[in-house]
Amino acid sequence: MADDIFLTPEEQDERARKWLKDNGPALAIGILLGLGAIFGYEQYKESKLSNAEQASALYDAALSEVNDSSLSNIDAQVKELKENYASSSYAAKAALLNAKKLAVSDLDAAYTELQWVVDNAPEYGLQHTARIRQAKIKVSQGDLDAAKTLASFTPTQGFESNYFELLAEVNTKQGNFDLAREQYQKAIDTLPSASAGYAQLLTLKMDRLPVSEETASAEAALDSDLTTTESDDSE
Repeated sequence: MADDIFLTPEEQDERARKWLKDNGPALAIGILLGLGAIFGYEQYKESKLSNAEQASALYDAALSEVNDSSLSNIDAQVKELKENYASSSYAAKAALLNAKKLAVSDLDAAYTELQWVVDNAPEYGLQHTARIRQAKIKVSQGDLDAAKTLASFTPTQGFESNYFELLAEVNTKQGNFDLAREQYQKAIDTLPSASAGYAQLLTLKMDRLPVSEETASAEAALDSDLTTTESDDSE
């Protein structure tokens, strides 16, 4: 208080002792709670770090198995990651590895594994990767309608080119060559500048598309008009 400056040293000591007596227990509890929160948060951070390290080690083990042999058994690592670290990106990445292995002999099982990634991956990029691979499985199985539905997913969040390319492939198989050509062009236009080499591949795919009868008729009519115009001009 303001009048403390007029108290004698003895009176100030007495007031301090009285304040501590009245407020000491609450102050002690507050200090303990504060320290508990600090140490609790540090323990939480250490636990998160430990979990991340364990998940990373399991993923590295699975990756090592795959590098040794594309048909290696990584079921144990994938199972533990999915059960105990489902919210980590390592679990999703391991499931993507497992789906790649499964696709060699069982496309339906691979599709199911990819669906786990779509449903559980914490990062959009991993979800899109899984969904795009699902669409490719449906293309290989001949289920073009399902593939087109997957390839039409939005928001694309930086994967525009991948989805346009998928739509182009589906429309090519369905005989919609003009639409496929448009989708290939969109895939090229939405590629990042660092992917110029892949843009050339997409251009090659687009150029090799058959010309639809409607487009061929329109081009033939245009050529005929141009020939007639040139003939009239020469006269």
